[in-house]
Parts: sequence; structure tokens; C-alpha cells
Amino acid sequence: MPQNSHILYKRYARALLSLAQENNILERSYEDMKRVQAVFRENQQLKVVLKSPVIRLSKKNSILEHIFHRSIHPLMLRYMLLVVKKQRGHMLDGISGAYLLVYKQYLGIERVELTTAVPLDDRLRSRALAAAARLTPCQIEFEEAVDPGIIGGFILRLGDKEYNASVKHRFARLKKHLAIH
Repeated sequence: MPQNSHILYKRYARALLSLAQENNILERSYEDMKRVQAVFRENQQLKVVLKSPVIRLSKKNSILEHIFHRSIHPLMLRYMLLVVKKQRGHMLDGISGAYLLVYKQYLGIERVELTTAVPLDDRLRSRALAAAARLTPCQIEFEEAVDPGIIGGFILRLGDKEYNASVKHRFARLKKHLAIH
């Protein structure tokens, strides 16, 4: 995704967060945006429809109303319709993803993802959580992933930072070093 789009997604997400705060629907808004993101992930054609200049605004609005009128708060739906009216409907997927991040930032929650070649046992999991807690003052949302392709070691992602201590990465660095010399 282009950097400018990412910045724009965050702006729209922050505006929506302010709106949710003012209307005391902060938790509901988070759940609603998770639902919106899931719908966009399941249906890529929805983005195409919302981006199309050929499809009328009224048709785009009726599609969104049909999909979301019972599943999200009316204020959230009105916000989405306003975004569509401003010819930015194709950005709703990105805005919903940015909203989830902005919401967690607001609450002081940092996402930590640990990828290992094999599943973690309880001892290693607690050590990884303790190490992550030393890296951030925020509350931790810990996620584990298993990727046998990294061969061994681990990859730790904390927010937008990554520490790659995988065997695969070390082999790649060694190969690159040997190719230069």
C-alpha cells in the first residue's frame, strides 16, 4: 500500500475514533470495524464496486446498507456512507484496518507477534512474554505463529519493528556475505 494511502487511512480512522468517543460507542466501534474488515477480506469485489465511477452513489449506498444495516451501529454506517459520498469508498477496507490499530494505540495496547519454526511450550511462551514486556510499556496483545520455513530461531514483531533471529535469515545473510567475497 502506498505511504500516502496509509496516512489517509489513519486520518479517517482517527476521525472515526473521535466520533465513537463522543458518542460513547468506543468498544462497539472496534467490534464493528473488525466486522467491516472481515467483510472486505471475504469479498474483494466490494472494493471494486465502491471504486467504480460507473456505479451510482445511490447503488453503492444501498449495497453498504444491505450488508451492514443490522450488523453495525447506525453511526458507523453513516460514517461509511459519508466516506462513499466523498468518493473514497474503496478506502473503507484500509480505514477499517487502520481503525483497529488506532483504537489499540489509544488504549495502550501493543501487538507482539512471535513466529517460530515449532509451536512454543509454556516455558518458552512465558519467557517470550517477559522479553516482550521489557521492550514496551504498553499492554501486550501476544500472538504466536508457526512457520517451519524459518528452520529454527524466531522472528519477533513489536508494532512496526521486527527482530529476525531465524536460521533462514542467518543463512541468507551468510550466503550474501560469501557471494560478495
